[in-house]
Amino acid sequence: MAKLVLKDINKSFGKTEVLHNINLEVEDNEFTVFVGPSGCGKSTLLRLIAGLEDVTEGQIYIEGHDVTYVAPAKRGVAMVFQSYALYPHMSVYDNMAFALRRSKYGKEEIHKRVMDAAEVLQVTRLLDRKPKQLSGGQRQRVAIGRAIIRDPKLFLFDEPLSNLDATLRISMRMQIAKLKEKLDTTMIYVTHDQVEAMTLADKIVVLSAGHIEQVGTPLYLYHHPVNKFVAGFIGSPKMNFIKVEIQDLKNNVVTLKLPHRKTLQLPVSLPKDMDDLKAGSMAELGIRPEHFVECDEKSAIFTGTVYMVEHLGSETFIHVKISEDQTLLMRVAGDSKIQMDDTINLKMNPNDCHLFHPESGISFERHSFIVCGK
Repeated sequence: MAKLVLKDINKSFGKTEVLHNINLEVEDNEFTVFVGPSGCGKSTLLRLIAGLEDVTEGQIYIEGHDVTYVAPAKRGVAMVFQSYALYPHMSVYDNMAFALRRSKYGKEEIHKRVMDAAEVLQVTRLLDRKPKQLSGGQRQRVAIGRAIIRDPKLFLFDEPLSNLDATLRISMRMQIAKLKEKLDTTMIYVTHDQVEAMTLADKIVVLSAGHIEQVGTPLYLYHHPVNKFVAGFIGSPKMNFIKVEIQDLKNNVVTLKLPHRKTLQLPVSLPKDMDDLKAGSMAELGIRPEHFVECDEKSAIFTGTVYMVEHLGSETFIHVKISEDQTLLMRVAGDSKIQMDDTINLKMNPNDCHLFHPESGISFERHSFIVCGK
């Protein structure tokens, strides 16, 4: 096991700054996922940890030792890349054993480690095959096995499932989830897929434009997004955002003016420096698709017309137009009878709503919320 500490990490390529003041701790035996859109810097950060790129500023500590300028091979780190990077002329066994042979391990030790890793990954029957005889999922398991047998302090994954089709992605995601339970190793996993992040991670690090936006458990980020970016990125399908006007603000309760002359009261905690938020100013209301409930006209907070219905079997997505420039997405049961052009009335629990500053995107925390983890 190994604890990783990143301190004041900055990375530039020439005049282009790609990572800005990254500070992060990854605990022993923790599965941490770096998630964010393409170009946010997550793979670059992983390569800095592996030693495949040099930091511009800052320090990297593994097990309390400064490894900022230590060679990759001496950091005790193993990495699985997006491409399988298997030697095509070697068997599965030889691919897995290659690094240990280069390190002058004995034949018996090499054989034991290869067989142990093959059993964990269920590729024992494939050891005599060449990579071209394997499926994509089998090749990725071999690539993971090649990293496992090195018994690394840190196990790094760089979008390992992105080249697989949807069915294989689900299968391999389950394999990796099982793997983290079997291996006593600290793991860092990079993906742009927030579903992978939510299902695999002990802790998620959300990155955007080279900055860490928020760090927390999957459920904490889902229920307590620190800003609009995190709220829109975590959760599938993404959160609805509705422009609203602040009608009144007192005693940590904000009254919002909604479309169709409706109002909504939210118990929130506003930072002291947000004195630009006052009656008449704008804000953004965030509501997740699963938190809408169909209701009668009298109870409705939103009323609109259904303009698209997506039946997915176990669930249905309902697209509702509530004004010329505002639509809402609602998630309902798969057997829903809602149809195109229906007029629909929706409501939600105020405690399931989020309120964001219209410019900075900062989220205002709700008083009555139940904390799900830190």
